[in-house]
Amino acid sequence: MRGRYISAVACYGPKAGPVREFLTGVQAMIAAEIGSSFLPYSLEQIHATLIALDGTRDTETGAIVNTFYLMHAGRRVQMNLPQVMDTLLARFEHRMQVRLGGFAARQEIPFTSRGWQLYDRAFSVQGNAFVLVGWPVASLTGPARPLDDLRREMNAAGVLHRYHASDADVDNDLHLVVGHHADAPAGALARAQAAVRDQLAAYPFEFEIGLGDVKVVASDSRTLAPPLYVSDIPADSEALRALMSLPAGPAGQVPPGPDAGGRNARAGRTQPDRSEEGSWFFLRCTW
Repeated sequence: MRGRYISAVACYGPKAGPVREFLTGVQAMIAAEIGSSFLPYSLEQIHATLIALDGTRDTETGAIVNTFYLMHAGRRVQMNLPQVMDTLLARFEHRMQVRLGGFAARQEIPFTSRGWQLYDRAFSVQGNAFVLVGWPVASLTGPARPLDDLRREMNAAGVLHRYHASDADVDNDLHLVVGHHADAPAGALARAQAAVRDQLAAYPFEFEIGLGDVKVVASDSRTLAPPLYVSDIPADSEALRALMSLPAGPAGQVPPGPDAGGRNARAGRTQPDRSEEGSWFFLRCTW
């Protein structure tokens, strides 16, 4: 039986100011084309996945083993959760600047993403999901791949990135799903996709991710809604092990998080610091 979905994510939780306007604007453009077929995510659940931390308890050893090492390599690799937290602490000691959009359809680009032009990749319909994709500004202006480096560094903590099936795979993308559709017509989907792509090309959106913007979230749903557990970094390793030790199921089985930072999401969620808001084009991820 599949375990719970647990991920280190950015931008999870309430949104306000320019970020709220940006996301609701994207959702409104989609809704204008596909109408009631659009199933928007709540603003709170929209997030950018940094790395999935899915794991299950090995029935023979009792160790928590990483789901994607098992899936891609057939290896039972024990996860070192304190080292995962140390890696996140170190990586986000300095804020990461990210951009969504800014590339026209036939513009020269610094790289492709999964073989796609960046104009196309910035927003697309993937199955029944509407997906925004951005990249670290350092990668748009130079050779650095900070997201891919973070995900690869997690190997030392017994965590394999979902999209690193082979050593040669590179994933420096930051994904944000804004909703799904229920059997919308292909023509309407194509119009929505083109409208958002053109808007992003003309009006790119930038934000920063710092340590205070990163959470560990657990849920029985891939959408991370409703959340069973939400924690700042570092998350409590024993709480995460307990979550991974049980199959996905009733929320009543969720253990409480640590008193400082994480907590059982049903008991309430720490409100974000809204003391600093930036401009439309450049802002922090904490609102």
